[in-house]
Amino acid sequence: MDLTVRGDISGHDSSILATSALKGALLACGLSDVTYVNAPALAAERGVTSAVTTDPESPEYRSMISLRAALADGKIVTVDGTLMGIRKVEKIIAIDGFDLDLPPTENLLFLRYSDKPGVVGAVGNALGKAGINIAGMQVARSTAGGDALMAITVDSLISDDITESVKKETGANLVRSVTLVG
Repeated sequence: MDLTVRGDISGHDSSILATSALKGALLACGLSDVTYVNAPALAAERGVTSAVTTDPESPEYRSMISLRAALADGKIVTVDGTLMGIRKVEKIIAIDGFDLDLPPTENLLFLRYSDKPGVVGAVGNALGKAGINIAGMQVARSTAGGDALMAITVDSLISDDITESVKKETGANLVRSVTLVG
């Protein structure tokens, strides 16, 4: 995992971000009892590394953090975040180059699919049948008729069965449920 810290925040010590990324990755892999103290050693045992680079230039945001991670299947995922406004509200501003304005919440659902009519309705229908309430939804696309990314915030956990149902209903290339922990 590589983290890039840009803008005003780059002048501060960012070393904890590498440890935080390792801790988050290990928790996402199902390990329990991961702390900031033991995360580097546990990650090293599994061949997982993280590094932080800083850049005082940030053309679009006062400060921005980018996390680029290589997954076990070889895919690369990039997530960009910032703090917005006077209240410094946390926002996910891009995933894999798709622009978003997404406050991180505990339960999220992401879809990557070919942009076509009916996908938003199909997702709403599938989640509604499962009793999952949608709190917010954003769709970003590369071009009309190209690839699209849908980010949905929901009020409860989404099981693998529901994820598979959404994938079947929409024909999405990727449907992934994400649970963020503090």
